[in-house]
Amino acid sequence: MKIANILSASALCGKRKDFMEINKYSLYTEKQGINLRVACVADLHSRPFSKVISALEKTDPDVILLAGDILEIAAPYMESRNKNGFEFLRHASKIAPVYYTYGNHEIYNSHAKHGNPKKPDEKTSEEYKNIIREFGVHLINDCFEEYKNEKVQNNFYVGGVVCGKDKNPDVDIDMPNLQFVNEFETLNGYKLLLCHYPHYYEKYLRSSDVDLILSGHAHGGQWRVFGRGIYAPHQKFFPKYTSGLHDNKMLISRGVVNNSFIPRIFNPCEVLDINISSK
Repeated sequence: MKIANILSASALCGKRKDFMEINKYSLYTEKQGINLRVACVADLHSRPFSKVISALEKTDPDVILLAGDILEIAAPYMESRNKNGFEFLRHASKIAPVYYTYGNHEIYNSHAKHGNPKKPDEKTSEEYKNIIREFGVHLINDCFEEYKNEKVQNNFYVGGVVCGKDKNPDVDIDMPNLQFVNEFETLNGYKLLLCHYPHYYEKYLRSSDVDLILSGHAHGGQWRVFGRGIYAPHQKFFPKYTSGLHDNKMLISRGVVNNSFIPRIFNPCEVLDINISSK
């Protein structure tokens, strides 16, 4: 797969909190019978979403892919924090089919600062999953679904791999479900994988037989200097994976909100508008 061009409605910096880019990528694949327009959103964190919906309507995608942290904290006493996230899912599903894989915020019911242990409340987790599915959203956590569309004349699969602590919340092991990844890469067709953590790429996913990986989590590095992020969770200072296309294989969203008391600088929010087509 090769990138043909990158078109950006970019500004020099993201000083305005409400600034939203629509960044366009054109990707080619050797696999035949594909001409698909994909929108990718990551890291809403259950914040106001009107500009995100507006951007999605402008892109008019065939399918919307959500690369994690759409909700904020999946805990019963934090339910009010998730209202915007649920409403976003409801609105997005009216634009195009939606496929959604959890990020770390959906998996950990809370963070230490909220006084909640790492072990999730399974009842709450199932309740949230049922709400999401009621909107018609395809929730794909360590599983995959075949996407069918008249613009896809070949097998096209969307898979989602979640953060490692979801597998064993009592043990601090930060790794994905490699059994699922191994199963997913054996499929015959185009394989698009949602993976919230971009730092998984180097160690676990670079050599996998997957056509495209969509990630988020890094928030663009918060401040960007000379096109490089300053800090990202799990990658610390001057991280490698914060934005854009890497190895023609992993595309990272900078996210759609500012989720920190430290403002974004030279780092506007973005919705990815991706055209995938056969050579």
